[in-house]
Amino acid sequence: MLFKKKLMYAGIISAATLVASIFMRLVPCRVSPNLPNPLYKWTLCSLNPDTYQATGSITEYFGYTTALTESYILTLLLTFVVVMIFFHFTTKKKRKD
Repeated sequence: MLFKKKLMYAGIISAATLVASIFMRLVPCRVSPNLPNPLYKWTLCSLNPDTYQATGSITEYFGYTTALTESYILTLLLTFVVVMIFFHFTTKKKRKD
């Protein structure tokens, strides 16, 4: 598979994953009540900004960030890298003999 095709397919898949994560719970996150010593629980979250709750609980997307914009970027980058690695190991170049 050509490198341009791999880039295009990885971009399409990562964009589709981002759009799907807005409607479905696909992103791993840690949720805790807003307490001084929080006890986090791992779960899957949606990246929908309409369901985002700023008060009452702390949500860390990917166990790293609480901002939705950073989690959008992380979702795009992580899925892009995973798909590129998958294509690297599963597709073979055609050899000319």
